[in-house]
This record gives sequence, C-alpha cells and structure tokens, in this order.
Amino acid sequence: MEKKRQWKIYKYNIYMIQLILYFLIGSLAGISMGTVGVGAGVISVPLLTYCGMSINNAVGAGLFMQLLPQSLPGFYLYHKKGYIDYLSSCVVVLGSLVGILCGAYLITNDYISEKMLYKLLTILLIIVSIYYTKKSFFD
Repeated sequence: MEKKRQWKIYKYNIYMIQLILYFLIGSLAGISMGTVGVGAGVISVPLLTYCGMSINNAVGAGLFMQLLPQSLPGFYLYHKKGYIDYLSSCVVVLGSLVGILCGAYLITNDYISEKMLYKLLTILLIIVSIYYTKKSFFD
C-alpha cells in the first residue's frame, strides 16, 4: 500500500512541475506578445510540444491564450499610446476569424495529420526567422 501512495505522490509532483513549466511558458509568451506581438504560436506552441504536450493540444492552448480577456491589458496600454489603427485591426481580426475557422476545421476533421502539422509549423518558423533576420541585419 505504501508503494501505491508513493507513486501517487510522485505523479502529483510531476504534474505540478509540468503546470509550473506551462505557467512559465505562458508568461514568456505573454511578455513576447506584449512587446513584439508574437507569442501564442511562435513561442508557446514549440515550447509546449517540447515539454511533452501534443501539437494539437499546444495549438488549442495557443488559441485559448489569445482570447480577448487575456489580451485586454496589453490592448488597453497600446490604445492609450495611440498604437492601434482600429479599421485595419478590425479587418485583420475578421480575416483571422475566417482563417482560424478554416484551420480548426482542417485539423479537427483530420484533413491535416499531426506529422504534417509539425512540418507546416517548421516551415512557418523558418520563413519568419529568415524574414526577421533580413529585416534586423540587412535593412
């Protein structure tokens, strides 16, 4: 009976460590979103998958992270400084809604496999890295 109890305590401790890691990843993504506007996909998804979360669950966490209440403090501060072009932002949000609906439909109906999702994310990260490397060192 003692071994069973020790096993439960061990599993609980591992679970708590995992939750702390997820909190740290969320904090890092939040700092990144607040400073450069990138975080849920580029920061959190790769880190969450590295920590053992499936890519579908990591994408789900990223989508959940981007819900309006989570972004409200950063939005308010950017609004106060006049950094928001509302017309352009609304058009981007509308496009994002359509895109998220299409992307989520493709994933949840198994049109794109988990392996292909990793490949697509890799290609996206490489393209983004090349673009920002060029922009920061060669412009």
